[in-house]
Amino acid sequence: MGKSPLNVNQVKTLRKLLEEKPLDSLLLNLGVDLMLRSSDLLQLKVSDVMNESGTPKTEVKVKQKKTGKTTLDIPLSPNSIKVIKRFLSDKEQEDFIFKGQLSHLSRKPITTQQYARIVKRWLKNLLGIEDVNRYSTHSLRKTKPTVIYEKTKNVEICRRLLSHSNCTSTSQYLGIEDSDALEFARTINI
Repeated sequence: MGKSPLNVNQVKTLRKLLEEKPLDSLLLNLGVDLMLRSSDLLQLKVSDVMNESGTPKTEVKVKQKKTGKTTLDIPLSPNSIKVIKRFLSDKEQEDFIFKGQLSHLSRKPITTQQYARIVKRWLKNLLGIEDVNRYSTHSLRKTKPTVIYEKTKNVEICRRLLSHSNCTSTSQYLGIEDSDALEFARTINI
C-alpha cells in the first residue's frame, strides 16, 4: 500500500499550527489540494496558481513530469486560496512558489529531500507521531483521493484526479483490498 495518507483531522490541525509559516502553509494546502507528486509540486510557479491580475486561480492544471500527462483542472480549496492570497500576492509570476532560505542565491525551489524533512518534522513535532516512517511527501498526494474514495467508493474518480492509467493502479495506490469490495457488496441488497 505504500505510505499512509493523512486524515482530515491531521490536516486541520496542521493548518492551524502552520498558519504563520508561508512555505509550510503553502506546501500543506497545495500538496493536499493538487494531489501532485513532489517533483511536480515543487516546480510550481506563482503563475500556476495566480492570475496576472494578482487574484488566485480557482483551478489549477499541471503537466506532470513523470507521465507527461496534464492533470484535470483541479479546484483549489478556500484554504489554498487564502494562503495564496496571503503569501504570494507580492511575488513575481515567474517565481517558484516553494523557495527556501537560499533561493535568492540559487533561484531554485526547495528539493524533494527538503520537502520530505519538512513533512516528517510536521508529523513528529506537531502531531506527535513517533513512527514517521509510514509517511512521506506522498502522504499529502494520497490524502484527498483517500478521503474522496472513503466518501464515494468510486475508484474511477480517484484515478482521474491522480492521472493514473488504470483503476488497478489506483486501487493498489489507495490500498483497496478484495475484502473492501466484499464489505461494500454486503451493504447493498436488491
